[in-house]
Amino acid sequence: MPITQLLYNFSPEIIQTLFLNSYAVKMHFRQFTRKFTKQLDHLLKSQWWTLDEHINYQNERLQALIKHSYDTVPYYRDVMQMRHLVPDDIKTIADLWKLPVLTRETIKDNQHRLISRSFNRFGLIQGRTSGTTGSPLQFFWDRSTCIINNAVDWRQKTWAGLRYGDRYAVLLGRTIVPIKQEKPPFWRMNYIHNQLWFSSFHMTEQNLKYYLKKLEEFNPLCLEGYPSTLYILAKYLESQNKTFPVKSVLTSSETLHSVQKETIEKAFCCRVFDFYGLAERAIFATECDKHEGHHINMEYGIVEILNSEGTPVEKGGLGRLVGTSLHNFAMPFIRYKTNDISALLTKNCLCGRELPLMADVATKAEDIVVTRDGRYISPSLLTHPFKPLHNIKLSQIIQEDLDNLIIKIVPGLDYSDRDTEHLLSALKQRVGSNMKIEIQFVESIPRTSAGKFRWVISKVPLKF
Repeated sequence: MPITQLLYNFSPEIIQTLFLNSYAVKMHFRQFTRKFTKQLDHLLKSQWWTLDEHINYQNERLQALIKHSYDTVPYYRDVMQMRHLVPDDIKTIADLWKLPVLTRETIKDNQHRLISRSFNRFGLIQGRTSGTTGSPLQFFWDRSTCIINNAVDWRQKTWAGLRYGDRYAVLLGRTIVPIKQEKPPFWRMNYIHNQLWFSSFHMTEQNLKYYLKKLEEFNPLCLEGYPSTLYILAKYLESQNKTFPVKSVLTSSETLHSVQKETIEKAFCCRVFDFYGLAERAIFATECDKHEGHHINMEYGIVEILNSEGTPVEKGGLGRLVGTSLHNFAMPFIRYKTNDISALLTKNCLCGRELPLMADVATKAEDIVVTRDGRYISPSLLTHPFKPLHNIKLSQIIQEDLDNLIIKIVPGLDYSDRDTEHLLSALKQRVGSNMKIEIQFVESIPRTSAGKFRWVISKVPLKF
């Protein structure tokens, strides 16, 4: 554990609040500068560009990125020379296939050779993935990457009715309250950005009443958090026959399942605005107020959807998401292969923006259940057996192999054998009668160190 986190954990509440706000000041000067305001103003105009204008912009940025990478990034210079390529060979998106996809393994093996020589490494910002796949990744961003990421994020917040400076509550993965703390407050105030940060690690049945009371006192315009944390809060409201109206809810970082979305929208009397982003800063897709899908932010990066052979799939077809950052010149990620699966939608959004639509990323590769007869079962399909059951506090599906599923359940007071019978029957209808399903009753289901919750964990590898 970093020394700063240890100091934070052992400090009194007032000092922790000072720590949090000093960090917020640092983030403010990194991400909310005049460049941020200028970038956000640009994005609020460019969202109405035609598709051709977006493509032209991407091609211009791509040409600059390729030349910069060839001249200053040892890894890309070697790759291009091995393939007898020069920068002029890659002028448009259509030329990207000439370069190989960039995998997590390649990044780990070439971390230093992927950093541009034109940047001082000590002036870069270190980023990392949360490691939910068991293989965390470290990389670097330049300051331009931080600003464009923040500006795209705030463009979506404007779609959700939020403006910078508005009061909102956050339920994400930072350990802002020491894990061992047993009594409230389970929150800390970020006065710099007018945010109330709630802990995602203290949401027990006994503590949720304190969360709700503080929310009522703070009266936020919007909520932002992981789907699982907001779902827990929504289920608590449901159990109390209460609602807590807000203008909008923003979700990210986990798969948003339909049962979660329905419960959250009902509890908070508003629509959910989901968004998909990567710590690797290669893809950012955001949902607008028409909720027709996730708009690919073309000003941010180039998105490809590839099949197992590495060729583009047709619109509507599922494939791996592959992204190219158009802004991180410090450590360029060109054709970065994610572990996420989605599809390009064939329709245009009713909002009038020509930013293409992407389907919900409801299917991370490690979230898909695979049957012995070769069928891939999306987590979204597996939510349906659970929908009629109101006596389950929390659940998790683990696929150990092709023949075995484990269902972990935190039961409510009124959970009965009839609920188990329904669950087994409905799941068998979806995964097949030959799949062995074991129900395990547990007191709790742990989150990852980043505060995330994985509802489906499949240990069976996919073929694409």
